[in-house]
Amino acid sequence: MEDLKEKANIYAEECFTSILKETFAKVYADGYRDGYKDCQEKIPFELFGDETEFVDLGLPSGTLWANNYKTEDKEVLYLPYEKAAKYNLPTEEQWKELLTACKFRAYKSSSGLTFYGVICIGPNGNSIKLKSKGYMEDTKNVGAINYGGGRIYFWVQDNEEEIEKKAICISSWKRNVPDEPTPEIDVVEKVFSGYKLPILLVKAK
Repeated sequence: MEDLKEKANIYAEECFTSILKETFAKVYADGYRDGYKDCQEKIPFELFGDETEFVDLGLPSGTLWANNYKTEDKEVLYLPYEKAAKYNLPTEEQWKELLTACKFRAYKSSSGLTFYGVICIGPNGNSIKLKSKGYMEDTKNVGAINYGGGRIYFWVQDNEEEIEKKAICISSWKRNVPDEPTPEIDVVEKVFSGYKLPILLVKAK
């Protein structure tokens, strides 16, 4: 009888230990998942992938502009509007503030045939470069530099229910970016939402 009691006690201890292990494992796993979820919710969407550098140009609104297009694996990320809209795209008003408050300089090849982009200089002397990277029609790059040419494209916010969405479109030969553009310059155009354009991010100061 004593042997039976001893075996019962050993069995009970083993079962209790096993239950404790399972319980603690479940608590740990649940806690890890909840923590990971909270972390994802707190990290801004634009911080995933390659790091984005924002520049304070000294704008009246305090808006910070990215110094380069959004990248993925060090390459410019081209997205259709539906996917690009998940990011913090600039509004048309923010773009107009940039035109009003900043000075722009086009930079080209020595021959003047290749348009590399523009340098935007803010009131505080800081600057960003908007580069001619074109856009993608399926697998074809349109407007990229190719022994001449070059165009700037990137999406801006557009809440209208239309198949075409607003984008900034700048090309040197249109003369819409002279050495000193005025606030009246309008380079906001409608582009088919299925084309893939670069993404230039903004955020509040």
